This record gives sequence, structure tokens and C-alpha cells, in this order.
Amino acid sequence: MSRLTVGTVATLLLGMTAVVEAADAPRTYPNSGGRLVWDRVRFYPAPGYEKDMVGGRFCGSNVSSTEGYEVLAEIKTVPPAGEWSELSFDGKRPHRWARYEAPPGSFGHICKLEFYAGSRKLGGPGFGSIGAKPGGRDWPRVYDGNDKKFKFFMDSDTPDGQYVGIDTLDAATAVRPNMSPAPGAQSGPVRVVLKTPTPGAVIRYTLDGTLPSADGKNGLEYKEAIEVKDLTTVVAVSFKEGFAPSNATNGTYLVGSSVKPGLSTFHIGNSLTATTGRFPMYAESAGYSHTYERYLQPGIWTYALWETDVLKTKEPWEKNLAKVTKVDHFTVQPRDPDVDHEAKYDILFFDLIRKKFPELQPWFYAEWTSRLRNRPWDKGTVPSRQMKTVPALTWEESASAMLVYLEDLQTKVCETYKDGKRPRVLPSVLAAGWIKNWLDHGKIPGMGPKDFDRIMFFDGVHPGSEGAYLIDMTWFASFYRQSPQGRVLPVGTNLTAEQAAAFQQLAWDVVENYPDCGLYREGTTPVAQPAFAPGKADGDVTPVTLESSTPGAWFRYTLDGTEPTRMRGYVYCGVVSVRPGMTLKAVGYKSGMADSSVASVSYPQSR
Repeated sequence: MSRLTVGTVATLLLGMTAVVEAADAPRTYPNSGGRLVWDRVRFYPAPGYEKDMVGGRFCGSNVSSTEGYEVLAEIKTVPPAGEWSELSFDGKRPHRWARYEAPPGSFGHICKLEFYAGSRKLGGPGFGSIGAKPGGRDWPRVYDGNDKKFKFFMDSDTPDGQYVGIDTLDAATAVRPNMSPAPGAQSGPVRVVLKTPTPGAVIRYTLDGTLPSADGKNGLEYKEAIEVKDLTTVVAVSFKEGFAPSNATNGTYLVGSSVKPGLSTFHIGNSLTATTGRFPMYAESAGYSHTYERYLQPGIWTYALWETDVLKTKEPWEKNLAKVTKVDHFTVQPRDPDVDHEAKYDILFFDLIRKKFPELQPWFYAEWTSRLRNRPWDKGTVPSRQMKTVPALTWEESASAMLVYLEDLQTKVCETYKDGKRPRVLPSVLAAGWIKNWLDHGKIPGMGPKDFDRIMFFDGVHPGSEGAYLIDMTWFASFYRQSPQGRVLPVGTNLTAEQAAAFQQLAWDVVENYPDCGLYREGTTPVAQPAFAPGKADGDVTPVTLESSTPGAWFRYTLDGTEPTRMRGYVYCGVVSVRPGMTLKAVGYKSGMADSSVASVSYPQSR
């Protein structure tokens, strides 16, 4: 292993194994306040790409994971291949966020990375720039401890602006506040006391689920016990000058009559179902004591979960199922493009769980497609009973195609699944489809197109806390049959109150206006007929937006001349890519109204 110690900006010298001490390199940190100072790093270069690390920088921030970085060390020469290199440097002060910034043109090439404060290895949640070439070489590979042969590394699909780091949380900040009494059910009013052991730290708190800010623009300064007389959610952060804000402490107090009977839900699938792990916390912020159980395996499909866990390994599954004592709602997470094959195993699970809980409501959880949009529904290769499918050319159209697959699956299952409640489709994918369109068109305060990847693909596969919140809002609306607006707080996210309100509105709009969720109301006044607004053609593709004079109208459309209905065709998510020879037909609908007449336009064959 190469090891070097240098001054304020470190320089890695090829092949040098001795320790070089710079005269101006102080090794004590008198202003650290007892917190850890990041002053050492170990890294393993991506095999064959060692030269791509030259110019890479190690930086620390006390502002956020994306802003406020100062350079602490820089790699000047090519690191040795096939071994760890180590750098020691002047850490200057505690930094909550530590990251490696890859040089321009390097595609982020780095294999493994470890951060240290002296001899102590620092931990915390990772983060990084979004993007990977085919093969899944995104930033989480850098922290893959099971990769003992160093086969996997970061390899972005974008050459510049790549980085990977960790949030050290309280290790380099004032200690997060402690709440007493602990959040949860209370028999009567309580006085909530907030404390931090960090001398000189100030605690700020909010009661709307948002994060307090250091500048005093959001939240109140804690000075005395908080009187809690009914349902209250407290989010508290410790602040100390010269340090980053602490991680937040949050909790909901369910006091007396403010506690509402909660539901019990059970969920199977993979990590996109795990996205909803905070759902009980969100339901609690609305006053519901929710019971949430799940059985998940990474990346698994429904058939494999049945064939392996239910039929072969058995014990973990049986233990998990034994502890489930009540189920009001049960979800599966389909993704097998062979509809008949997926339907077989969905029915097996529905029957198995319904034997124990006959009144449960089954759901098909409509996940969203991959960031690369390379799955069968994106390519238009999954046959549909609704119409002739076409390749999806945008994220919005991929969301529509994914929903068609789920609806065809539902139809297949319902051919033979006749007992118990009819399975419904939980249309989270529509919220995922629309969020990009909203971001692209500036419909969410303080957010724009650059935020999409962070929201829906934080690690290249899974959503960040904001995206998970959006998905959880669709679950809340579907299960609790009410709008999350003004009820479910954005705890554990970085959303402002205005941004959270937009996410809640979108989720409710999706669930209320998707007829299969059970909240759709028939009406007598028809929605105004859709109008087509073609954009500038890009080659043989014309982007078309659908409009209606009826505010809040939804649309279904087809591209093969088939007649759309509110439960037939693609659900419009903001854009339609029309190609020569296609006939675009669309119908408008909205909960509480009658459907519009069908509008139609044909595009001539290209010359």
C-alpha cells in the first residue's frame, strides 16, 4: 500500500511507500470541539484506469452533500495498480460531508474508497453523482465490501462532474438532540424536552415536518419545553457555529384522542418495495398507528420468491409470516414481462395470504422502470390486450407503458381469481412519470430538471428520500382513502413545506383519478374533449401534448387507432411521441365527471 503524508494540499507520488512529513502540516485540531476531523483516506483505483485518478480531489463540506466544498488533498501522479493507496493531510476542521471529486474526463473511475479520522474509519450513508454505463457501475460500487477481488467500480455514463462521498452525520457536528419523553403514544399532554450534550450548541425545531435551518428562516429556537396537547411531530437539529448542522431527530407524539385506528399492511417484493420502509412514520404523522410488515429479497421476481423462499428455504418466510397477525392490505411487486407466468405466482401468494386473512385487499404495486429505460415495456415488446404497443421514447411514456403491463396482468389474474376482494392496481408509477414532467416545467417550487435523478434515482436504482416520500403518498392515499394534503408531513426529507404540498397534490391527483383505486366518482357533466398541441418535430418524431379546457383533466390515448377509454390505452403523463403513420386518439376523464368524447388526429407516412 502506498502511504504519504503532506501539507494542506496532498500530493500522491507514484510508487513511494515512505512517509513524508511536511513542515507545515499540523496534526492537532484545537477547534474541533471534540468532534472527528477527516484527515486520512484510503482508495483503490479502478483496474486499468489508474491514470484517470490524476487530478482527483478529496474535499470536505459543512453546507451539504452538493455545495460548500473545500479542497483538502489532490492526486498529482498515477497511483499504483492493484493495491490500496493512502493519503494523510491537514483536515483543517470537522467536515460532515466528505467526498472524492473525480477529474474531468475520467467518468468517475474509482474502485474503492475509505475515509478516516486518524485511525478511526468513518461511516455514514453514501452519496454520489448519478449515472452509470450498462452493467450497473454506479457510485454504490465504491462501498461494496463484498467485492474482495476489486472487480466492480464506478464508471459513469458522463465524463465530467463525477463524485462519491459519505455523510458522517453526527461524527463531525454538534450531537443531534435527544427528545424526552420518547415519541409515540401518550396517555395525555406532555412537555417535550430537547437536549444536546454539545456545549454552546443551539437547538432549533419545527412542527410541520420540515428541517430547521441555521439562518433562522425555518423553525424555532428551542428555549423551553414544548407543550404537546394533541397530535404533534417534532423535527429538531443541533447547530453550532463553525460546524455543519447535526442530523435531525424527529418523532410524532400521538396524544389521547388524536390517535386514530391504523391499518395493518404486508408487502412482498424487492428493494423498490423497500422504498416504502418509512410508510409507518408518515402514517403516524397523520395520526395513524400503522402496522407495516414486509418480506423482501434484493432484485427478486415474484416467481423466484415463491419457488425459493416459500417452497425451499421456507424457515425465514414462515417465521416472518407467523408474526403477521393482521393484514388489511397486501401488495405484490410484479416485473415479469411474461404476464401469464407472473399471474400464476401472484395468485399463489394472494391465495396463501388470504387463507389467513380472508378480508384483505390485494394490490399490484406499480413500480417504475429503470433509469436506462431498457426493459421490455420500454421497448414495446410486451403484448397488450388493450392495443398495439410501441417503444416508449420518453420517461413519461415508459411510465404509461409500465402501467399497461400491470393492467394486463390484473386482467389475466382476474380470469381465475374470483374469491375475496378483486386485486387493484396501486399506480405509484404514474406519480413517478409525472414528477419528471413537473420538474421539467418548473411546477415544483425551488426544483427543476436537475433534481430528477436525485429524487428518483439517488443511487442509480432507488429513489432518494424525496422520491420515496412521493411514492409513500400514493400508498397513503390508496390505503387510507384520503388525500395526504395537509396531513402527512415530509419527515426525514429535505422538502420545504411548499415542495411537500406539491408532492402531496400529485400523489392525490394520481390516486383519486385512477379509476381502479376505488376512489373514482362517476359524474354527469362531461370533460371537455382533448385538444392536441404538436411541438417541433425531431426527425420523424413529433412530441404532442394533450390539453382540455376542463381543469385537472386526465387523458388516455392510443397510437394504433384503437378507441381509448378511461381504463384502456396509455395514461397520459405529459407528452406523446407521435411517429409517421400513427393515429393518435385520446379521451379525457376526471373523478366526479363524465368522460369526454374521443378526439383523433392522424399523422401521414413520412416521405
